Amino acid sequence: MTEAFSTFRTDRIASSGLRELGVLMRGFSRRIGADAYLLFEHRPQTGSVGLIACDWPFDMIAEIGSDGLDRLARAGIACAPGDAAGIVALDAASIPSDISAAARDSGYASIICQSLPVGEALFVAVYCAGDGTALCTEEAELAQMRAIYAISQRLTAKAEIASPLSVREKECLSWVAEGKTTEEVAIILGVSANTINAYIAKAIQKVAATNRAMAIATAIRAGMI
Repeated sequence: MTEAFSTFRTDRIASSGLRELGVLMRGFSRRIGADAYLLFEHRPQTGSVGLIACDWPFDMIAEIGSDGLDRLARAGIACAPGDAAGIVALDAASIPSDISAAARDSGYASIICQSLPVGEALFVAVYCAGDGTALCTEEAELAQMRAIYAISQRLTAKAEIASPLSVREKECLSWVAEGKTTEEVAIILGVSANTINAYIAKAIQKVAATNRAMAIATAIRAGMI
């Protein structure tokens, strides 16, 4: 099992903004022609990584882990804003070999990696394409600027709506609301499926719901996630 991704997934971006960013990233990915995307916050001073949105295969996320994403962000392949988008083959020497192998095992052959600086925060977007898939660099450059703007509009102060839910309970409900299974959420957070079920059970109880769907709906309406 991969190590847990950092819990700061939700401490910078408003909960509604997380859902909106997922929708936007899926749209960017389609226009670029990518088969999968990933958006994460990177804190290079600590090597911490916080997932924001993704549709990477979970076996690939588990194999790469937060350490791998930290190394990918440091690999020098991320295009800065204003630079031409570069398509990097996964067998390039600049990509760590274990990351390259994990991506190729999932059927990918190339990526576009972009740096998204927003104030003092740094986000990274990665778009993956299979062999023979043509990525559109022009759309990638537009997506980079739109993503920076979208993230900047959704950054929030740490003061949050009063909520009975813990950070982990919010994260579990948020990922389940995105369609992730218990096992997939366990991979993202680096804990067991039983632990995820326990967090969700506590969340259901705290919001006075009778099941997961009701808990998610209640939390969304109340602005908790």
